[in-house]
Order: sequence, then structure tokens, then C-alpha cells
Amino acid sequence: MRLAILLLITGWIAAPGMFAQNPGTPAPIAGSPKVELKGKIENLQVARGQGMPQMEVRTEKGVTRVLLGSFRYLIEQNFNPKAGDEVTVKGYKADDYVVAISVTLESEGRTLKLRDEDGRPVWMRGRRGGPPCPSCK
Repeated sequence: MRLAILLLITGWIAAPGMFAQNPGTPAPIAGSPKVELKGKIENLQVARGQGMPQMEVRTEKGVTRVLLGSFRYLIEQNFNPKAGDEVTVKGYKADDYVVAISVTLESEGRTLKLRDEDGRPVWMRGRRGGPPCPSCK
């Protein structure tokens, strides 16, 4: 019984290191084509427990679903977009949606960076030893 508990604890401690991405390796999404969308936010899904926050952006070409990032990170950065806001989204095209690299709220003239140049989420940096967000140095 003690051996089983010891193995369980050892596995629990080692698991994050086994599955962690090498900080020098780009995220898999970084191999996708980069796109830029300009349009109006039509719909938002930003609520705790609702999965990754996302929004639908209407452009000249139609409506595109945009995945944002960690709900906690959005709250920490005081990112509060609203339906009807004009936005510019830079991101990676993946199937029928875009994974946001940055989102600019045109009315506020404010840009929120969500992923670094290698496609890694910026809200994960604190776990890798770097600053937890771009403005926290």
C-alpha cells in the first residue's frame, strides 16, 4: 500500500515535466498560416467554466470564430470586449476558426497580446520561469 502511494505521488510530481513543452520549441499552432481580421464583435463567450473564451467577429468575408485564451489571464489584463466593438485580430488560421495572437480593441486603442512569436500562450510563462504576463517584468 505504501509503495502504491509512493508511486502515485512520484508520478503526480513528474507528470508536468514529462508533458511540458520545451521552451525553445515553437507551439504546434505556429505552423499554421497567420491571418489578420478586421471587423465587429458579433458574439462573445467569455465565462468561467465555459471552456476557452471566444468571440465571433464579422468581417467583409463573413463570421469567424476566434479563440482567445485563459479566462484568468483575460481578467488579470482587464480585457473586457463587448458585442459591437471594432477589433483587429492577428492569429493563426486553424480549420474553421482563428487562434488569436493579439486582439486590438479599436475604440480603446488597446492591444492584448495572447501568444508569443513562437505561438506559445503568454499566460503560461509564469510556470516556465518567465514573467507571467507582458506587462509584469
